[in-house]
Amino acid sequence: MPDPMVLELREQQAEVHVKGAHLAGARHIVLKVATGFYRNRARGLPSGDGMFLLLDADTGVPAVLLEEHGYLTDFRTAAAVALTLKYLAPKDAHDALLVGAGALARLTARAMVAQLPLARLTLWNRTRERAEGLARELAQVVDTRIAPALESAVRDHRVIVTATASTTPLVMASWVGPGTHITSVGTGSPEKIELEPALLRRADKLVVDRVFQTERYGNLHHAMAAGIVTRDKVYAELGDLAAGRLPGRENASEITVADLTGVGVQDAAIAQAVVEVLGL
Repeated sequence: MPDPMVLELREQQAEVHVKGAHLAGARHIVLKVATGFYRNRARGLPSGDGMFLLLDADTGVPAVLLEEHGYLTDFRTAAAVALTLKYLAPKDAHDALLVGAGALARLTARAMVAQLPLARLTLWNRTRERAEGLARELAQVVDTRIAPALESAVRDHRVIVTATASTTPLVMASWVGPGTHITSVGTGSPEKIELEPALLRRADKLVVDRVFQTERYGNLHHAMAAGIVTRDKVYAELGDLAAGRLPGRENASEITVADLTGVGVQDAAIAQAVVEVLGL
């Protein structure tokens, strides 16, 4: 699995990501292009888009083009969130906080409901109207409320997921109490950050999807640049927990943080699943 390429277009408030991977024994090599053009909302267009190109693993010939417009990326990201909750979230948590209300947050909310025994999901977004719109969508799935203030919402919850495109920290270290789990999935570019660097230092267990990548793009990137933590702060990669090589949450008082930047192997896995279902 090669490192991703990130093309930042700051004047356009945009970014282009290219990722790729090949699963052992799979019929295809998978390449993905994903875009984020954040001025598109004012144009009435989606801010995210993308496509997958599948090459025949034997010949290199292009075999399948999946015009997924960001949906598969959001879907596999939400699946990764569910994995972090499976291994790191408090098992008795019946309330959770979701920060963000965009396309990724929509699928992430459903992943949270599927993975946890939630009685209520609290939403917070900088633009309240977008949070209200998502709450209406989720009304038949889970009891949903809108948090008036982020700080009090963080203090009141032990399970928190951030799914934004923020370039300034949203969740402060001093707001987080013992026994809290936080998953951040909005930092796939170097300028993005959702968690205050001091929060990573406070974490009893910091889990990432890929250490080398998160050092360059995630909340970890910012914490290391600030001299708050070193690479040694990382407890495990998510695959270590899923494979049973390391335990996840081990007691009720641990503060656990999952810093996810999205890896190509996830794209390869979901692309292969789609072509199998479609019989391609």
